Amino acid sequence: MPVSTAPFFVFLIAVCLLYWSTGTSRRLRFAVLAAANLFFLAHFSLVYLALPLATTADFLVGLGLGRLTKKATRQALLAISLAVNLGLLASIKFLPLLTGSRFVWLLPLSLSFYCFQSLTYTIDLYLGEIECTKSYPAYLASALFFPSITAGPIPRTGKLLGQLSQPFRLSAEDGARALLLIATGLTKKLLIADYLANNLVGRVFDTPALYSSAEILVAVYGYALQLFFDFSGYTDIAMGAALLLGIRLPENFRRPYLAVNVGDFWKRWHISFSNWLFFYLFDFLPKSRKRPMLSYGYAVLVTMVLGGLWHGISWNFLIWGALHGLGLGVVFAWKRRRMIPSPHWWAKLLGGLLTFHFVCLTWIFFRASSLQSALAMLRGLGALSWSAENLTPLVITVLVLAAIFHCLPSRWFDVTANAAAQAPFWAQGAAMAAVILLLQTLAGRGSAPFVYGNF
Repeated sequence: MPVSTAPFFVFLIAVCLLYWSTGTSRRLRFAVLAAANLFFLAHFSLVYLALPLATTADFLVGLGLGRLTKKATRQALLAISLAVNLGLLASIKFLPLLTGSRFVWLLPLSLSFYCFQSLTYTIDLYLGEIECTKSYPAYLASALFFPSITAGPIPRTGKLLGQLSQPFRLSAEDGARALLLIATGLTKKLLIADYLANNLVGRVFDTPALYSSAEILVAVYGYALQLFFDFSGYTDIAMGAALLLGIRLPENFRRPYLAVNVGDFWKRWHISFSNWLFFYLFDFLPKSRKRPMLSYGYAVLVTMVLGGLWHGISWNFLIWGALHGLGLGVVFAWKRRRMIPSPHWWAKLLGGLLTFHFVCLTWIFFRASSLQSALAMLRGLGALSWSAENLTPLVITVLVLAAIFHCLPSRWFDVTANAAAQAPFWAQGAAMAAVILLLQTLAGRGSAPFVYGNF
């Protein structure tokens, strides 16, 4: 049930009506949301109905961490949670390598985001940053939260439980913001990301030898925009769906291609994932105070390589992660040498241009189907040939509009949401239905799968 399709919105409306009708009963709200989570997973495959077994293990580990104080016992409990979640993650990643495509149909939905979210609960409990929940329905409602389980954002389970425990209230402002987020996400996905994928990016990356260097370069720019609008489109829909249930998911994107260095890029791109990597992996790697630059470089390289391999076990993702790890190391060394970044506008502009093109270079390895395909793209760029026969005016128009859309200040969205909140709720709903119908009509062939749904 992809979140950009009509069945999802029928499901979401049904869940909202049931959820809103529970009144002040937290138990009923937990039960409705837990049932909705299981129904959502079962729609992908009945195999996922076994997932509560792993969820139950983490819930029981949480109870133990909440009661026991002996260090060795707490470490053993945390080890159980790590084994369950990392074992589940490893099995999902290695299943295609071990079996080819014979059994992949059994697991059409990656559970990476579930595993990361579950580990935030047990690790935070171990560190003493949160308190455990004694309500199993509440834990099922949060750990399997259907809007974010497919492709994030990755919320901390402790914070999600805290929000679910609060009295439910949907204000006019939140309702308008939720509907606007969903409409924005659908526009990003159906009218920009899918169009670029079908009419430019897919064609060039599949057969780069048929295109000139100029066309390949435009296709690389196109993929950068396609990936952003595809992933941020999903995030917007997930945040909007969650907000209709009174839940605020963490921000995941903040105009990433305006970053002035690689470190700044990772504060703007897939923010919940980069925060997870640095809070739960980077911070736990051993470091030396005597050699901070070497120590930081080693830790960040390991972190980003593992982050790259999370996307898939291949040379392409390893190279992608290693390049970003090296980029972060260079930024760290540069800042230590200069102490503070240059305040001049031209320095920020130059840094932004260099960062954007570095990110686009790494996206080649991220998108290419194989290392040979990535090298073919690089050879095509290096040929310095010129032809624009395959770049139609409509493709260029979509690229330009997408670039402008990406650069719009976030306050413009807030102003629009506040204005929409003044309209009656029924009018907002009718407008939302009209937008969905219009977008489905304009999209033509329907929605392609979300890129990060495969990770």
